Order: sequence, then structure tokens, then C-alpha cells
Amino acid sequence: MKIITINVNKGGAGKTTVAHNFAEYLAKDSRVLLMDFDDSANLTHRYGEFDKSENTVIGLFETGKVTPVNVTAKEQKSLSLIAGHQEVEVLKERLNTRRRREYIFGKWLAENIEQLEKDYDYMVIDTENDEGILTVNALLVSDVVLGIAEASKDSVTALARLREFVDDINHDFESDIHLYFIGNKINLSEKASNDLLTALNNFDGYLGYLPRRTLLADDVTIFNSDNPKAAETVAQVTEVFDKIKEKLEEA
Repeated sequence: MKIITINVNKGGAGKTTVAHNFAEYLAKDSRVLLMDFDDSANLTHRYGEFDKSENTVIGLFETGKVTPVNVTAKEQKSLSLIAGHQEVEVLKERLNTRRRREYIFGKWLAENIEQLEKDYDYMVIDTENDEGILTVNALLVSDVVLGIAEASKDSVTALARLREFVDDINHDFESDIHLYFIGNKINLSEKASNDLLTALNNFDGYLGYLPRRTLLADDVTIFNSDNPKAAETVAQVTEVFDKIKEKLEEA
């Protein structure tokens, strides 16, 4: 089972949209477990409301007992969700008092790895826009971390901070996380988008960009869209996602 975490310490980059679409891209022919570590639970809300702690990250981190929800759609092999929850901020406060708190998620994985590897080929984690305790837990178990940048003046700085953050974790915890980057919401007719792509081309680990399309932000992913105009965007997105999947397999 390969694990990828989507993260950047900046709002508005489209992190949740990428996690949502990438998970459903993988689920076309693989078994995927999608996890929502964000207190906004925006990813979760695209699939419904899940208030029972045993279906959410609250149960996972507080009791170690969690039951993923089957959200598999038509023409998907398998997609399950461990939902986010509005009390994640309170959860983080409680976790900060626990010993070895950075390893809680890793311990849960180790205890359940046999069953997880029977059930899933990939795990996709959507984190908050932060460097907090849940994000550290996610990064420590990840094979790949994917940083997202949209066309704004702070995006390159945020990616540089993410690289430093991952380097620090690899050093402090003796981990081997592989970091890659993509651009998001790119419009080639705009100077800001072209400036971002110029900057990203100088980043080791840059894999490509996703176009700015309203379709990508819909509650239904582009891979399940009935919109007749979706085909071109699906092709563009698939090309980038194929590269991400290749790096994930290599990690």
C-alpha cells in the first residue's frame, strides 16, 4: 500500500480539490482509502455527513478504532473514506498533551497494516493548511508528499517552506519522504500563471500543472462528470496524475 499526503501551508491552493480528484482517479482501477485530516471537512462533505466518531479521524486518533465508509461510485473499483470532523481543532489540543504524539497514526497503521494491505492499494490524505500535529503524523507515514501551488505571489514561498518542513522531518525523525510539486488553477493567458510556472520549473520535483476549470472544483470529480466539455480537461489532468502515480510507485 502506497501513501500520499497532499499539503501546503497556504489557503486557496486547491489542495482538497486535488486530493478528491486524485483519489477518484486512482479508484478507477485500484482500491483507495481517502482520509480527511482537515477541520473544515470540505473533502468529507463532498461525500456526505458522517458524525459518528467511529467513521472519522476522531475515532482513529483517540481510540484507534475507526471504520472507513464505503463511498465507491459507479465504474470505480473501490473507494473508502475516513471522514473529517468539525472537532478536529479540539482533537489537536488533546493530542498535544500525549507522549509520542507524532507517532499515533503510524502506530495505528502498524497495528492494522495486514488488513489495510489486504483492502487497499493506496491511501490519500488531505491535511490542513498547517504544520500541526495531524499533518506531522500524516507526513511521517507518507511515501510521497505533494505540494500544491496556485498563481499567487505567496505560492512559491509556501512551497519553499514545505520543502524545508519535509527536510526537517526527514532529518529529525530519520524518515525518507519524497516531495513533489504541481501547479494548480493555471490560466496560460495570465501573467501570474506564467510567472508561477517559470518559478516551478526551477523546483526539483515539479511534475506539471492542472488548468483552471470550474469542473475541477465540483462536488463530483472530473472523472465522474457528465459534462460533455470535460473530456479535454480529463486528458490534461490524467497526464499530470499519471506522473504523480508513477512517482508514488517508485517511492
